[in-house]
Amino acid sequence: MSGQIFSSKEANRFIKAEQFFNRYKEWEQLSSVVSHAFDVKTESLTLNFNKRDGKPCAMLIHFPHKDSFRVRFNPGKVAAEYPSENTRSVVQNNFGDLRMLLEVDEEFEVVAKEAAGSIELVTSGGDSRPTMKMVVTHSPFAIKVFNLTQGQPFLVWQTADTPIYFTANGDEDYAIIQAIDKPATAKYIGFGEQGGHSLSKNTAQINYFNFDNMRYRQVYGRGPLDPREPLYHSDPFFVEFNGVPDKDSVTATFIDNAGQLLVDIGYLSSSSYMFGTRFGDLDYYLFIGNDPASIIDNFTSIVGKSRLKPRYILGYHQGCYGYERRDILEWAVDKYREYQIPLDGMHVDVDIQHNYQTFTIDTDKFPDPYTMFHRLKERGVKCSTNITPVISREDPSYTTYTQALEGNYFVQDYRHDPDNPDSKIYQLYGGGNEFSPNEGYVEGFNSGQPYIGGVYYGNDASGKELGTSGHYADLGRQEVRRWWGTQYQYLFDMGLEMVWQDMTTPAIRDYRGDMKGFPFRLKVTNDFICDTEPQKTPAIKVWNLYSYNLHKATYHGLNHLKGRDNVRNFIIGRGSFTGAHRFAGLWTGDNSSDWDFLKMNVSQVLSLGMCGVVINGQDIGGFETGLDGGSWASPELLIRWTAAGAFLPWFRNHYVRKGRKEFQEPFMYVEWFNQYRGGQLPEPQELYRMVLPICKHYIELRYRLLQLFYDAMFENTLDGLPICRPLFLGSPGDKSLFNDKESFIDNEFFVGKDLLVAPVLDPQVTGGYDNYGYRDIYLPIGSDWYCFVDNTMPLGAAIAGGTTVRDFDASLNTKGNHIHFIVPVYVRAGAIIPTIELEQYVGQLNKEGKPNPITLNIYPGLKGEYTMYLDDGVSRSSAHPEAHPVEFGGDTQAKGEYRQIDITHACVGKRREIKIDRVHDNYTPALEKYYFVAILHDPVETRGGSGCLQSVKLAGQDVELITGDTPEQRSHALNASSNNAWYYNENLNISFIKVFDDKPTVNLIAEYL
Repeated sequence: MSGQIFSSKEANRFIKAEQFFNRYKEWEQLSSVVSHAFDVKTESLTLNFNKRDGKPCAMLIHFPHKDSFRVRFNPGKVAAEYPSENTRSVVQNNFGDLRMLLEVDEEFEVVAKEAAGSIELVTSGGDSRPTMKMVVTHSPFAIKVFNLTQGQPFLVWQTADTPIYFTANGDEDYAIIQAIDKPATAKYIGFGEQGGHSLSKNTAQINYFNFDNMRYRQVYGRGPLDPREPLYHSDPFFVEFNGVPDKDSVTATFIDNAGQLLVDIGYLSSSSYMFGTRFGDLDYYLFIGNDPASIIDNFTSIVGKSRLKPRYILGYHQGCYGYERRDILEWAVDKYREYQIPLDGMHVDVDIQHNYQTFTIDTDKFPDPYTMFHRLKERGVKCSTNITPVISREDPSYTTYTQALEGNYFVQDYRHDPDNPDSKIYQLYGGGNEFSPNEGYVEGFNSGQPYIGGVYYGNDASGKELGTSGHYADLGRQEVRRWWGTQYQYLFDMGLEMVWQDMTTPAIRDYRGDMKGFPFRLKVTNDFICDTEPQKTPAIKVWNLYSYNLHKATYHGLNHLKGRDNVRNFIIGRGSFTGAHRFAGLWTGDNSSDWDFLKMNVSQVLSLGMCGVVINGQDIGGFETGLDGGSWASPELLIRWTAAGAFLPWFRNHYVRKGRKEFQEPFMYVEWFNQYRGGQLPEPQELYRMVLPICKHYIELRYRLLQLFYDAMFENTLDGLPICRPLFLGSPGDKSLFNDKESFIDNEFFVGKDLLVAPVLDPQVTGGYDNYGYRDIYLPIGSDWYCFVDNTMPLGAAIAGGTTVRDFDASLNTKGNHIHFIVPVYVRAGAIIPTIELEQYVGQLNKEGKPNPITLNIYPGLKGEYTMYLDDGVSRSSAHPEAHPVEFGGDTQAKGEYRQIDITHACVGKRREIKIDRVHDNYTPALEKYYFVAILHDPVETRGGSGCLQSVKLAGQDVELITGDTPEQRSHALNASSNNAWYYNENLNISFIKVFDDKPTVNLIAEYL
């Protein structure tokens, strides 16, 4: 078409955000609504338009609930052509069922009111109170949305002066842009995995296009702090804060399209933001609310909340591409146990496979795998292996290959527009440059036979290329997904416990496809729209769908394997699309041992958590070598990364050997030099010596805080809130976080709701400037704060909320008690923080027949509350059945076999009243017959002979006070006591109470002096 902005050639290529938005003002625009209709039955609005050529098109607006709406627009469709079915991202297959699910908690209604030149729609909940008002103006077309929950209505969202732009994208599709008004005060946060130096992206352009982007620098060449780089995973969800500064107002947007998505936040215009699609419908949801927690709950009610995962995945894990034999794998486990560094998981790369045949084990390199896996499991180490989607074609006797051939399960090589010479020229970026990796050569082009792809795993130490050519399961077909799931049986029969899903886009050898994935014009099975006949679609149009179906097939397959009944299965995956968090955790691809990756690690985890991805994280220490080409991560970097990682959800040290790195395990920073360099450590030698004790300390701290992490993970299945939460999620009333304190949201976060963590993310010396390991810390308003000292010394004085702590000494040294402060941690006044005894793996003490009692640490403050969840940590039957109702597709094995304990405390005069209440009691710990309550005292509290308390009462009866010459003697006596008892430790300024867990409700009263 003459003058067309995006030609047919460009439509079948990846384009950068700046290319997409470059000429958007020349695109056609929606001007006026020519007619409209409100369907009272479905409570949906149809807006009809005429395009420039006189042909009609329609926009549909639906309301999933009282505080959200969905917009769909395609210039090529009239109302009747939009399906009622949802996409795979959404938890229900059609919109009617989605509304039914959401109305289980609260029914709502939408009332339409006609006015001259506009239509007004008002939503109300079950209490009949109005929640949201939408005003659609016909000419010029505009939408405004008002919050009605805080007295007078106030505007929270409106389309820009020109709301919609569209233009032909090749011969079959339209590129579409939605433009939204951007308040000058607003901050935009979220965006999933996308990189960038700040959690808040207020002037940025973003490409959502799953890409095997080693070191996050292939397209633009600037590295992980450039938010434009397309990464492995796409979660196009973001939140607007502070758009109405004088109100408690939050809005959020989710764009639901499996093709390439592009976003411009105030880059081309400071007064608007835009998001666009290149293929299919513009389909997005808008959420309004008064606080971010309700927004996240509402969003995850639509895209789903994570299923309950096994407790052990919150432990420490080790992975390495280069544990090439059984003896090396067992060596690593032996060393962790020898150094008594806790370890729960080992992730075995494709080294274990026979000739890179997926689902196999090379028994020459890993003999007797059944014994190997089961012995490791006996030692508390659960294993995964790397499962990539390629099925090698190089051995006709390979069972998975022959089954797929016989069943016709492979993607067949049929191309869109095969006679076009451009279809043989593949596209790729590397180092910031675009090029064609195949020079027009394509094996099996449009043959109708299985598409020939392949995987490249790099080179070994001698320079030999590693990998295989092969085919790919057609996972858009349900029968193929079922078949794929059965392929895991052998590995799990051998003793595998979890799956590491890699190369998921799928990542393909560069010369066999576009952007290291499928050829863009290869026709793949597109089942993105539920309950409709799958279509054969060029891969570029549903680019992010294959990896979603891969994780889905694995998840359901594992749940139906023999021997896995009622077992929580876990997948740690790489790259997918919104909704895959229902099936898997996410690690964020192949990073490297560079400070930029650590610097963005926190903001990346927080943004993914806001998108519902409860288990996510980077490779601790970096997978690839750094830009300096060093043979190991620098000791300073590994210390800082491990110490920070101890507070993040997915905690795995993972690196590559193969001639690139020598080691990355914490214990090797001295041992390797003893073995290979005669004990001569590089300078600074003291830093190398500190790696082991500091890393071990923070790994151990993670294990003692594991109940805190588990409670947050369990809660996520109910309300969608992440384990690690941005400051504004824990302190939503602190508006300074969107103003002068904005920088702190990038490098501070909460674990749960009350533990504030402020890791050091920069090297001590940068650009010749030595910061001495100091950092400033902001403590949000609304609470006082105590520096966390891990019950190793008395608490210091409380610090008022709103304070910025200057130059906190987090330097790297192990002198005295300084190791406790290498990661600054603060606790909210009144918080209740559970801790457990140290284990070398999750469940060790119980496995040895010993209890692991919980200590409820109650910090000084007027009041506090905490909810704790106890279960066996591994069974699917533990999950809350109403979190994912069976009638709406939930797990039939979820039986609610857990104990929920609500703990509250409050000061009344000189008494602290503590209530410990089992509000759901469908699980009884086998060995833990008692627990401890630790009342931490503020240094200003009056002390007497028994410390700060004069008595403790349980159910109105005095609890025995244990006396003795030393705190150690009293502690021993408390542990040995067969009755409820308490003692005061003057060295720690803590009163410890032992409570036998024999009543559903316990009321404690601590009387102060």
